[in-house]
Amino acid sequence: METDRALDRREGMTRFLGVAADSRLLGQDRFNLPDAEQRRELPSFKHEHERLVIAGSTLTGVSLVAGMLLLLYGGSQVLLNGGGVLDLVLAVLGILLVATHWGWVHVAEYVGLTIDERYERTAEERRRDWLSSIEPYPRFSVSTSVLEDASTRVERFLHEPVLTEQHTFTFVRKLDAAQLYDADVPAEVLASAVETTRHQARLDTDRLRNLWETASAAYAAELPDGDNEQQRLAAHHAAATALSEHINASLREPPLVE
Repeated sequence: METDRALDRREGMTRFLGVAADSRLLGQDRFNLPDAEQRRELPSFKHEHERLVIAGSTLTGVSLVAGMLLLLYGGSQVLLNGGGVLDLVLAVLGILLVATHWGWVHVAEYVGLTIDERYERTAEERRRDWLSSIEPYPRFSVSTSVLEDASTRVERFLHEPVLTEQHTFTFVRKLDAAQLYDADVPAEVLASAVETTRHQARLDTDRLRNLWETASAAYAAELPDGDNEQQRLAAHHAAATALSEHINASLREPPLVE
């Protein structure tokens, strides 16, 4: 039975060689990955834009009020009291402030849009980097929940890669196993059972990751720059051979005890 499962994994993994992650993993499909591997959204910089707009509006009001005061004072001094050059300069400065007070709003909006565009570029680069970092091997995770009768349900989930119609891959989440513990089960027994299940899930995930890394390395070594069908077939054959050797070696070795 273990040999059959190992062969199935070999055949399954070679199908994903050279296949890119689907963009749906940036959306709802990311919840089909274990919690620790789900992409977290970057903090929004919208508040920076809003603060700039508020600052621009404030400067607009200040410029208008200050400009009107300077114009009234300087103008009255020039017209009524025969003011000097300083009064004339103050009046001209007031006219400029009144005439250009709306410019602060436009400046703030332009700077805000520039910050937004920079944030979007950074976010898009991080999304692409995260998407390209996902490798299509199965994972296992464990979760617990307390039911209405105070019993505890321990569930082990399989996060399985699947091919899409666009020849990309995404993940589906399946219940792999479940165990129910009555409310009267001692806490230390329940904690030990949960930790054992999680430990085994980590071991199984590590084994599958090692299988994928073995196949991926053999595939990349055989297909460094090639892009024709013959080279791809040779690379797939090399990956399948490496997987077989890895599986056979692991079957001959005794299981690890940690």
